[in-house]
Amino acid sequence: MTRTVWIVGASTGIGRQLALDYANEGWQVAVSARSAGKLDELVVGHPGI
Repeated sequence: MTRTVWIVGASTGIGRQLALDYANEGWQVAVSARSAGKLDELVVGHPGI
């Protein structure tokens, strides 16, 4: 069973790091943030986000 987490404020700071950490642990990560450009940078190249 795939575990899923939703990170709010994932474009910078602790939210970004949490998203990366969860993705590296095999979680399916849903992210949201006010800055679409920075969020796009996070999603590109990170499977699971």
